[in-house]
Formats: sequence, C-alpha cells, structure tokens
Amino acid sequence: MVKIGDLQLNSPFILPAIAGFSDIGLRVLAYRYGAGLCVTEMVSAKGLVYGSENTASLLATDPREPIKAVQLFGGEPEFIEKAISLKIINKFDIIDLNFGCPVPKIVKNGEGSALMRDPYRVGMIVHSAVKSAGGRPVSAKMRIGFNENEINCVRVAKEIEEAGASFITVHGRTREQFYSGKVNLDAIKAVKESVSIPVLGNGDVTTLDKASEMFAHTGVDGIAVARGAVGRPYIFTELQNKVPEYDITELVKEHFALLESVMPERVAVNCIKKHVAGYTYGLRGGKEIKNRVFQATTREEILDIANLFKNLR
Repeated sequence: MVKIGDLQLNSPFILPAIAGFSDIGLRVLAYRYGAGLCVTEMVSAKGLVYGSENTASLLATDPREPIKAVQLFGGEPEFIEKAISLKIINKFDIIDLNFGCPVPKIVKNGEGSALMRDPYRVGMIVHSAVKSAGGRPVSAKMRIGFNENEINCVRVAKEIEEAGASFITVHGRTREQFYSGKVNLDAIKAVKESVSIPVLGNGDVTTLDKASEMFAHTGVDGIAVARGAVGRPYIFTELQNKVPEYDITELVKEHFALLESVMPERVAVNCIKKHVAGYTYGLRGGKEIKNRVFQATTREEILDIANLFKNLR
C-alpha cells in the first residue's frame, strides 16, 4: 500500500482532483467503494487569499472522508504559502498542487500546465507549500510536458522531490493533448525511476486490465482514476478485483443529497446533471434520462428522474 508521510492509504487507487466533478458527493461515494485517497476540485490559491465566495462548497468536507486532501493552483509561491496558512485549510491532511490543468484560461494566467515550462518555479511553489504546511504532506499533480517537443516530466519531478513533496501524480499526456490521444506510459515510467518518493500514474485507467497494464509497464506505486470514476464511484471496488454492490437510483439520490448539504438547491441541481450523464453511460434508455435531467430545475425533479434508473439495465 502507498504511504504518504505518516498516512497509510488503504488502497493504491485514488480519486484525484477533477474540475467540476470531484465534489463532496463523488468523494464520499468513492471512499465507500475503496478509494485510498480523494482530492477536492482544484481551488485558486489567490482566490482563497482574497476571500472568494465561490470556494466554500469546493472546500466542504464530510466526516466520512478518512483522509482529507485539497488541491490548490496558482503560479505565485507567495499566494500558495498564504493560502495554506489560512484557517479554512487547517482541516486538510494533504495539500496537493496543480501543475497539470490544460484549460486555456488557467494556462494563459501562467498556472496549471503552463508551469511545466518553468521547472524552477514549480520547485519554488512546492517549497513554499512545504514550508507553510506545518508538517502535512504536500503532493503535486503534473503532466509529462507542455507538448510533444517539451516532454520534461523527469526534470520537473526532480524539482518537486527536491523541494520536499511527499508524492507525485503524473498524467501521461502533454498539455496540448488535453484528454485525447494515447497515454505515454514510458514517460510515467521514467518519472517513477527518477525519484525516490511515491509516484502515481494517471490516464485512461477504466478497468482492472488497464490498471494492471499501467502497474506492469511503469512500476508506479498507485493509480489516479479520474474520468473513469465519474458516474462509477464503485470502480474502486472493481479495480481491487471485487464485485461491487450498488443501486444507481440510491447512488444518485445520495450524491445529490450530499451536494445539497453544502450548496443551494439550484446550484446542487445544476451540479448533479453532469454526474447523471456519467451514471447513465452505457445503459439502455439512459439517453432519455440524460435529456430529462438537463431540463430539471428542482429537487423533486431530480429525485423523480433518479427513480427512472430502476427500469434501466
């Protein structure tokens, strides 16, 4: 099993930060089905320092999360340091830093995967986080490079390790690939072989066979399952070669209730819609449910739609 600082993960499979998806609902369900670690959606360090009201629901946690991890993003070490020092971050056991987000708005600001082009700054940011984390483990999520001509993941990984991080998660694609194209397992392997801290691989692991392939090819200590967990929190049981027990109707209802516990009804309704698209994937009749949920505006409509899953196979 993966050991992070003084924390022992009970599974090598984790739910990483997924913008728009790794909310309190998905995290609680993922933990129930055997995830070793779940990370919040990414949160702007600068937004935290300036008191942005949009971060409250992103930072909401539940007692059923045995390990609480927050992901911060930002390109300025001083804001990372100030954000981690805030009282609202005290409850988190792990501080994760984002050096992989490919979204144009983030990259244009010199944040996310734009930082892959500046390994020295990455090291400065990690060092600032470690200094202000009070002994809590600091981790980093990165890509293999900015584009195919700038695959510098080994250099960046060494900067991250030397700055004091406790583990690294590597998405096996470049920034320019976004989420398409083939995952570069060789690059992930190179990172694993270049550092002594735990390395987790990320990219296209949706089945036990694909997880086995990543472990065998790269030698990673664990695997981060992102899009494969959307609508399938029970994948963490499947990846441990076990058969999960679940009722999709009840999963959707509980997921929605968790969202509504930390945000207004209107916001929770809009948030659950993209998750329902995942829950319906591959089910006969799922398209009709997906179409209906995107027109829903109230709690009652969501609960009525959830009941329709009982008729699907």
